[in-house]
This record gives sequence, structure tokens and C-alpha cells, in this order.
Amino acid sequence: MRPGDGLVYSSLQSLIRLQAQVRTLNLAKRHVRARQVGLHRSVFKGRGMDFAESRPYQPGDDIRTIDWRVTARSGKVHTKVFQEEREKPVLIWLDLRPSMFFATQGRFKSVVAAETAGLLIWKTLSEGDRAGGILQAATVHGEFKPSRSRSSVLAFMRALTEATQQENAQLAVTDPSLLQDSWRRLRRVTESGTQVFVVSDFRHANPAALQQLAMIHRQASITLVMIRDPLEDHLPSQGVLRVTDGRRSLWVNLKQKVWRRDYHEHQRQAQVSLQEFARKHRIPLIQLSTRDTTNERLLKLVRGMR
Repeated sequence: MRPGDGLVYSSLQSLIRLQAQVRTLNLAKRHVRARQVGLHRSVFKGRGMDFAESRPYQPGDDIRTIDWRVTARSGKVHTKVFQEEREKPVLIWLDLRPSMFFATQGRFKSVVAAETAGLLIWKTLSEGDRAGGILQAATVHGEFKPSRSRSSVLAFMRALTEATQQENAQLAVTDPSLLQDSWRRLRRVTESGTQVFVVSDFRHANPAALQQLAMIHRQASITLVMIRDPLEDHLPSQGVLRVTDGRRSLWVNLKQKVWRRDYHEHQRQAQVSLQEFARKHRIPLIQLSTRDTTNERLLKLVRGMR
């Protein structure tokens, strides 16, 4: 293992090892597995394996599905209706813009994002569904269609690990409209019924960009996974910080109360805005920290995916 693996970058081997943690995430009640279908219930009703409801018998109904208990109790013939199991592809949009290559405690945000994506992918494959993803860097947009093929998933993970390499990170200034454009493309490739995970620090997630996510939510299930570093929420009360984008440096005097107040207010407003958006549209929001232990992160994901 190279120095920094799991801290400042993710290796393919480390993402493959995450398969051992999938059982913790697999909370949903397992249903009978059918060939070439997933384990998620469909809104479509037919001759499946899961009982949905009883309704009055109609001409043409299969007499083998008559619900004799309800019929006896009500005095009218009722038939059972079942739910089919239909596959539910998973699509993970992963933020690898420059702001994700940062941490003051624990792992880089990009590493937390990569490992979260790895967990979700292995969980999806274990349930018999298709998994794919979209990698969004500062200047690169990579798309991997959902697939059950292990080789296809490994190709996505290989691209992901290469993108997390610190020396390959794009340090250019990020275009504020990048999220809106990328999420518009995500909306175009999202199939109806897909489970979408958006893993990001949501920096520059303005109302126009968030509107794209709201539109995706109309045709698919969507979960937001927000990753933050403790320094983004609470600055030290004193001292001097050197901030750099890899090209230029800025020294910040933390004793300047006005600057600290404006900074904290800006960060608070960004978080509140995202929380209110998620609440308004009833979109699950999972908040992770770079300093979370493996168990803490798993617990937050488990709670958020219920």
C-alpha cells in the first residue's frame, strides 16, 4: 500500500476491499430473487411474489388468486393482487472538483466520496441491480452506464481512483455554473425509476443548479450525500492560516472578528439553503464529515437510507 492510500487518494484495491462492509448497509428486507431482476418492489402490479392487496373479483381474474379469507369475511368474492419485483438501477454522481481535494482532519473529501461510491456500488451489485456513475472534475466529465457486469463496475472504479490522485487533480478555478451544467446532463441520462446518489460538498450549489436536482426527483429517487471538513464549519479562534489553490497563497489572520463572522455566516447560509431545499422536496440528505470513522460513516449512511 502506497503512503496516503485512504487518506489523500483511493486505490482500486481499497475500494474492492469495501465489499466486506456491504452487509452493514443492506438493511432492506430481502425478497425472493428472480432471474435478471432486482430486489426492489415495483408500483406495477401483476403476478409477482409479493402480496399487495385484495380487491373485489372482476371477470377474467385468475380463480387461483381468490382471497378466501376476505371473501368469507365480506360475503363478496375478492382476489389477491401481487407486486412484481422490478430492477432499480443505481446512478452515482460524484464530485471531484478542486474543493473536494481538501481536509484538515481525517480523509480528503474526495476520498470519503470515493469510498461512499464504492460502498453503494457493491451494495447495488449484491442486490442484483445495475450500478453506474458520473465523475465530475473541474474540466472532465466521465459517464459510466449502469451495469451488472463486474468488469464494467471495476472500469468505473479504476477511473475513480485515477481521478482521486492528488497529482492529477485539476487546480484551476471552478466555473460556478459547472454544477448546473453537470446536473442538467445527469437529468438527461437518468432513467425513470433510477436511484440517484449525488455525492458532493455542494460548493456553488446555487438555486439554478439545485433546480436540476428537483427535476430529477420528479422521475427518479434521489439522495444527497454532503461531505464537509470541520474547518469549514468552525475556524480556530486565533492564529494565522495559509490558504492556497496550488498557484497563489493567501495569509488569513483568524483574530479578525469581522472576517470570521462573515465567513461563518456564509457557510451557515450555504448549509441552511441545502437543508431547506432537501426538506421542501422531501429529498433525503446525509451529512458526512472528513473526520468520521468508518463505523460513524456507515451508521450515517444506514440511517439516511432507511
